[in-house]
Amino acid sequence: KTDDGEKDHYLTSVTWSPDEAFIYIAILNRDQNHLWLNKYDAKTGDKVKTLFEETDKKYVHPTHSLVFVPGQNNEFIWWSERDGFNHLYLYTYRGSVVKKLTKGNWEVKSVLGFDTKGENVFFLANEQSPVNQDVYSVNLTTFEMKRITDGNGYHNAILSKNGDFIIDNFTS
Repeated sequence: KTDDGEKDHYLTSVTWSPDEAFIYIAILNRDQNHLWLNKYDAKTGDKVKTLFEETDKKYVHPTHSLVFVPGQNNEFIWWSERDGFNHLYLYTYRGSVVKKLTKGNWEVKSVLGFDTKGENVFFLANEQSPVNQDVYSVNLTTFEMKRITDGNGYHNAILSKNGDFIIDNFTS
């Protein structure tokens, strides 16, 4: 049983901490309208704490693992549709939100990765139009978002491991 007393739940967004000491699991109730993001000790399996809860009248949609900021065990990116659109939120490992990284009437489609220093996260989104997709970055200190690609069409990109280069497959 979990915090709500029910026996049956969905386990989603299972993610190891970068140091492999903890496992993060999003517990979703059977009605799929209440989520608990829990942190567990990897050695014992004991629950350390619930970082946060997310609820919706109709549906909570956790489909992505946590994305930890490189070189840090204390910050991660969480995907959420809590405002009606799929956006990125920066959280501390204690469960407090630092900042909503993206916002607007558009969707983040995927996270490509980070630059070498872990200062910027790169992602694909349809901010310009529902039928377009572009590469964007957002700085994790200033929270400034930049569009990297241009042109009316669909960009599908791959980010190099160190974040210095992007291979852009573009269709217009």
